[in-house]
Amino acid sequence: MADAGVVESEPHENMETKNEEEEEETIEIDRDAKEVDLTRRRIEKIEGFDFLRSIQSLCLRWNLIKKIENLHNLTTLTELDLYDNQITKVENLDALVNLETLDLSFNRITTIEGLSSLKKLKMLFFVHNKIEKIEGLSELTELTYLELGDNRIKKIENLSANKKIQRLFLGANQIREIENLDGLDSLEVLSLPANAIQAIKNVDRLPNLRELYLSQNGVREIEGLERCDKLEILDLNYNLLKRITGVRHLKNLTDFWAKSNQVMVRAIAIKYFINLIFMTKLNLDVS
Repeated sequence: MADAGVVESEPHENMETKNEEEEEETIEIDRDAKEVDLTRRRIEKIEGFDFLRSIQSLCLRWNLIKKIENLHNLTTLTELDLYDNQITKVENLDALVNLETLDLSFNRITTIEGLSSLKKLKMLFFVHNKIEKIEGLSELTELTYLELGDNRIKKIENLSANKKIQRLFLGANQIREIENLDGLDSLEVLSLPANAIQAIKNVDRLPNLRELYLSQNGVREIEGLERCDKLEILDLNYNLLKRITGVRHLKNLTDFWAKSNQVMVRAIAIKYFINLIFMTKLNLDVS
């Protein structure tokens, strides 16, 4: 290919030649490519991409990258995927002013930082890192999708500036209370499974909430849903419920899941839901 550049990656180890000198693998890429996918290429360092003049999507997932660097010339980039690498710090992203999607899931990141220049960012993924606090998002006013599942977060906080957020995922953390969601009027999906929540609070302040996921918590009573008129899905599997109350007014509810709780009289519970005309899925299995 005449008009192309190259990216080097580490060779796969071969048992017969691992003690011999090996040449690095060369990957040829068209300099006008809009999408570049280098998944599982054993790349150890981000480098050699400066020749990409029109790049929009760069996928480097499942590699061996330890540092975010050498991306300053990729100003046309709208999607950057660094899923499952060895990155410890969010840095050197200031030039990516057109970025809309950033995936840093399955890395070793401890702090949310270095994102203030990404004013157009809409989707942000930090699944399975070592993050302890929600912070560093105040400049991301266009954010609509935030995934922080499987971290070490203890508190919902510092989201007041993210008023356009529609989907918030905080499962598998250490959160004890639903709080600090005031003003997030666009929020439609709130996912908090596998935390330490004991009571449903403050969700009635979310006027457009349609899906609420609270499985694998310690919820004992269905409450706090008085103004959640648009709620369609309510997941309370694997909690400590002893009775089903507080949902009869949810006329738009289509899916209600409460299996593996302590609800004993299933016939009464089913009768309780009979007036919910849109209900299509009801799971009260206690086994």
